[in-house]
Amino acid sequence: MIHTPKLLTCHHEQAPLPSALPRRFGLLSWNVNKRTSFVAYRDAFEEWKREWGLELLCLQEARIRPRGSFLLPGFTCHAAANLRMGRRYFGVLTASGANPVESIPLLSRGREGFLGPRKSMLVQRYRLEEAGELLLLNVHGINFRENGQYERELERIHALVEDHTGPLIVAGDFNAWNHHRRHRLEALAKRFGLKRVDTSGTAVTCFLGHPLDWVLYRGLESLRSAVPSLRELSDHNPILVEFELPKRSVEAS
Repeated sequence: MIHTPKLLTCHHEQAPLPSALPRRFGLLSWNVNKRTSFVAYRDAFEEWKREWGLELLCLQEARIRPRGSFLLPGFTCHAAANLRMGRRYFGVLTASGANPVESIPLLSRGREGFLGPRKSMLVQRYRLEEAGELLLLNVHGINFRENGQYERELERIHALVEDHTGPLIVAGDFNAWNHHRRHRLEALAKRFGLKRVDTSGTAVTCFLGHPLDWVLYRGLESLRSAVPSLRELSDHNPILVEFELPKRSVEAS
C-alpha cells in the first residue's frame, strides 16, 4: 500500500565539512528511480567524484533514510520525501561537499492525478568560496496533471528565484514531455537569464522527443558536460556538469 506523507525531511551532516563550495565544482542531476540502495550507485558516485570533482548531487526519486547516511563519505545530505511505501521513503535528495546556508523542503501544491502523491523540491543556498551565494533548486516536476497545474508549479519556481541576483542552478526531472510544458519551461529560463546545459546528441532521457531532465544555470560557466547511458541502474540517465565561477565574479566581490 502506498501512503503519501505530508512532508518528511532528513538531514545528515558529516563534520567537519567546508562552509563554502569551491570556485570549480561538479554537479550531478539524476532521477534514480527509487534504487539508491544499490552498491553500484556508490561505485558510480565515487568514480564521478574523482573524474568530475562532484560537490553537488541532485537526486530525484531517491530512497531517503531518516536515520542513515549518504552513500558517499564526506558529504552532507538534505532530503524531502513525497512518497512512503511501507517503511521506505522516497523523494528529492541533495548531497553536498559543503554545508548549505539554508535548506527548505517543499511539496507541490498539486497532486499526481487527483488522489496521488505530491512532488517534492529542495531549495538551498550555498556560500561560494570566493564570491557570493549559489541558489540551488532540486526539482521533480509534476507529471500526471493537466498543463495548467504544471504552469502553476513553474510559477512557484518563479517566486522562489526572482529575488536572487547571484549564481543560480535549477536542476532535476521536469517532466516537460509535451510542447506546451517545454515552451513554459523555456520561457521561465529566458525570464531569469538561465542557460540550459546542452544535452543534444546525448543519451538524455526523452519522451515523445522532449527531454525530461534539465540543468539550467546562471552566473556560472559550464566547462563540460556528459550524459552516460546507465539504463541498468535507472529509467533515466544522469547529467554530469562541471561548473566554474567566472573570474569577473570573483574580481567584483
